[in-house]
Amino acid sequence: MDAQIFGEKVILWIGALPVTVTMATSLATSLVLVAVVLALRVALRRSPDGAPAALALLTVEWLDRLVREVAGRPDAVFAPGEAVHLRISLRAPARIVLLDEPPGGPGTQAWPGLGLPPVLAPKPSTGGPAIQQISFDAPLTTGMHRVRLVVAPADLDLGALTPTALPGVAERLTLVDLRYQVTRP
Repeated sequence: MDAQIFGEKVILWIGALPVTVTMATSLATSLVLVAVVLALRVALRRSPDGAPAALALLTVEWLDRLVREVAGRPDAVFAPGEAVHLRISLRAPARIVLLDEPPGGPGTQAWPGLGLPPVLAPKPSTGGPAIQQISFDAPLTTGMHRVRLVVAPADLDLGALTPTALPGVAERLTLVDLRYQVTRP
């Protein structure tokens, strides 16, 4: 009988260590990456202004752009009136509202528009999380700002909540605070 790990056939044994195709591929990929990095390091020491330096710079810049794209703007700085875009993933169905809480002033509803009811994000027919795009304009006043994302179960009417009723439903809410800065260009 052939040994298997998580349904994958063991292709060889190193002592008591079973090796599968996935493990061998991962090891080979890691060895290639380490060899490339070591070769670039040696080439950079020989010729800091040559092609290896350019290749290393392109690689670092590509990784930096990838991380920024995945994680969002690292500095979270916007110009007054600039569109701020958020993309959130959540368990649906759910009600969503974004509150703007400016420094030293009363909070207002930033999204959906002022006076509109919270958005009801339906459960996707394909299963999995719902993806919600949110956009609002950065305020015209400069300085640090905060928005609070409020996510509630679909059966909870956020618009009907009073300040005194809030503590009773607080454990059913998900609150996420996001800070950003508005500066003049």
